Amino acid sequence: MKDMETVFFDLYGTLIRIHTDEEDLTRVWKPLCYLFGYYGAAYTPQTLRTAYRREITRQENAVRVATGKTLVEVRLEGVFGALFAQKGATVPPGTLAEVGRMLRACSTDVSELYPGAIGLLDALRGAGKRVFLLSNAQRLFTEPEMRRLGLWERFDKVFISSDHGIKKPDPDYFRLALGAAGVSLERCLMVGNSPEDDMAPARALGIRTCFLNTDGVTPPPCDVYCDGADYARLLRAVLA
Repeated sequence: MKDMETVFFDLYGTLIRIHTDEEDLTRVWKPLCYLFGYYGAAYTPQTLRTAYRREITRQENAVRVATGKTLVEVRLEGVFGALFAQKGATVPPGTLAEVGRMLRACSTDVSELYPGAIGLLDALRGAGKRVFLLSNAQRLFTEPEMRRLGLWERFDKVFISSDHGIKKPDPDYFRLALGAAGVSLERCLMVGNSPEDDMAPARALGIRTCFLNTDGVTPPPCDVYCDGADYARLLRAVLA
């Protein structure tokens, strides 16, 4: 695969090992309801969690109707703004981002790089390859997570679904990245850990694929298979 010019990477489960749980009322929603209360928005942990889920669904449905798209992504800043407004409270835009980061921090058990992730990206770029991120995520907490782990500056281009309103496996999301790459499909490689979100849509478009089986699932059709985050095998495939 020496002819590869651009490598698209998924993020969570591919470069970052992550485990989150947004269900816990005590650990997640109790401190968040206190924060909302500081700004005059009175919720209990249960009512806040319920209102959060309901508002995401409402906004997603509105976007689906407006765009005709099924796989949509709404920005959490807008969700939190609506939750404050429902209680007659207003907050600065920066506060909405901080609420989202607090939700992420309280709900995260593990957020760490797979061993060798930095070396992989550096080796690819050192060999003249461009590396793009193509992630289903929220910029308000994904960018800080990536900066904390030293990933952000290692990508030539970053695509985060909350910026674009669509997400994988929508082929139009892949087309955004392909347009930015400006090279033929045959010179692109998609690296990810999801058969449904990464492998299937990329292969349908004619992009070559590398599957990292970090979740121990049945391997999907792919051009390169790695048992776990076997970055050495990936590098050999791309550079050999």
